[in-house]
Amino acid sequence: MVEQEVDVTLTFEEVTGYLGNSATLECDYTISSGQDLPVTVTWQQGDGPRYAEEIFTCTGYTKEDKSCVNAQVTKIEYLNRIQIANSSPSLVFTKIEAEDNHNYWCQVAIEGSNMGEEQVDMKSVVLRVRGGHESPKTHLVTIEANSVGVEGADIQLDCDCTGSHCDDVAWFKGPTNDQHTEYDMVYTRTSGSRPMPTQYVPYGDWKGRASLSGNSLVITGLKASDAGRYWCEMRNAAMYGIGEVATDAKSTVVEIISENDGNVFTCEGKADGLYSDPYQCNMYYECVMYVKYHRPCPTGTVFAPGHPSYACEHPANVPAPCGTLKNN
Repeated sequence: MVEQEVDVTLTFEEVTGYLGNSATLECDYTISSGQDLPVTVTWQQGDGPRYAEEIFTCTGYTKEDKSCVNAQVTKIEYLNRIQIANSSPSLVFTKIEAEDNHNYWCQVAIEGSNMGEEQVDMKSVVLRVRGGHESPKTHLVTIEANSVGVEGADIQLDCDCTGSHCDDVAWFKGPTNDQHTEYDMVYTRTSGSRPMPTQYVPYGDWKGRASLSGNSLVITGLKASDAGRYWCEMRNAAMYGIGEVATDAKSTVVEIISENDGNVFTCEGKADGLYSDPYQCNMYYECVMYVKYHRPCPTGTVFAPGHPSYACEHPANVPAPCGTLKNN
């Protein structure tokens, strides 16, 4: 497990508010080490992690003190109308206005030097203003839990989108700078319209190694440098620039272990057949004449050991640890 990994959690991904009233966008976080380290909580407004604009910042926040060392509203439109909650890093609107119907991102970053991608996370909640310029959240992104990949092997990061306007997908990695505002693009799919076809574009070092299976990202030939936080962002192509409520993104952390690790799977001494991947439920190994092949499961399924007909099944039909099927 990655040390001191941050995970942001939301109570709701859409909150209804009324003109002139108050509303709270609830947000919390955990740190994998269990330490109560000081964090910077930044609330942003916009249509995705790459484009969101800071509106409020709180530094030096800890769960014990439940307060900011310094707090500042950074966008004038929200001055004297937003503040941090008393018991969590949630954002409180003290008086809702018609123009507040936006997508708001709760970003939490551990403070200090040498902090990496894993020490920053963010998730979004739409404030739906009744009696104002009301727009609901159009879709939700779900992403596979954190993964462990083996150097030199392949990995599949599952991502799904429910709702409407799940048109374009962008996979990116980061953040890559100290301000937590920049990301490295990995792969995009952009919907086409006549006469332009849908475009599939890999970027940088992922060219020749990254591809899509549905909305899920497949990376072959993993490198140690591939470790980090990956984001799956879904958006509506027709609503760029005005479509904050038609954008959602979630992240997952990938840890890379060395191929020399003693727990890495090998086909040596094994009979031909299918075998579980010890680190990824959505992938499996096939051994043929002692040669190892790494295979992905279709998005939304996991490897089903011993299944008479299929290599992969829905998690509800597979026992733990990869599925939820309970033994009688």
